[in-house]
Amino acid sequence: MPAPVAARGLTGFRVANALFGALAKIAPDRVFACEMGGDTGISFGGYDAERRPFVFLEFLFGSWGGRPTRDGIDAAASAVVNFSNNPIEIVESEYPLMIERYGYVPDSGGAGKFRGGLALVRQYRFLAEEGVLQLRTDRRAHVPYGLQGGRGGTPSVNLLWRDGEMRELPAKCRLTIRHGDVFRLVLGGAGGWGDPAGRDQARVAHDVAEGKLTAEHASCEYGVSVDPATGELLT
Repeated sequence: MPAPVAARGLTGFRVANALFGALAKIAPDRVFACEMGGDTGISFGGYDAERRPFVFLEFLFGSWGGRPTRDGIDAAASAVVNFSNNPIEIVESEYPLMIERYGYVPDSGGAGKFRGGLALVRQYRFLAEEGVLQLRTDRRAHVPYGLQGGRGGTPSVNLLWRDGEMRELPAKCRLTIRHGDVFRLVLGGAGGWGDPAGRDQARVAHDVAEGKLTAEHASCEYGVSVDPATGELLT
């Protein structure tokens, strides 16, 4: 029987991802690997210390997939919609939230001749007495695909710390959140383009130097030895 549903926007992303994947079969040198492929909706609601109601809602996106001539773009809006960033200072000044972490996740872009864009992590500490956290996330079971021999990206994950204990949350859920609880969202990483063995070793070393790859990942995925302290190639 028909039933009410939500997250209709994710269907649009999937349609776009599927179409680009199909186009890659007829124009392999013109289509980029799969982007993060789905906006992630996070909302907190409740009452602040003065009993004023608040609702904080933001949609986050990740990165682009590797392209036929260059790496995927880290931390960019989707190729099919437009997103903007919510500055941490504005969020913390207007809502009972503290953003404790916001940045790239090393080793999360799919390996390839041109690397997939990195996943993002955003971590919130809830400062009100009690509220509601609602998640509409994606890319848990099916990671962004790579193209032309590139590796797939990485899955998303939702983590909640309460009273010193951590638990993983479902991709889509609604729950009560309490003062001091910490929620961490890790978005999915994008797919890579081309055989990782064809990647320029200097690019690999540069990524290690910038903290986008670990030396261990560089060795495992690209067969390149890099000094983790200096980011220099080892012979």
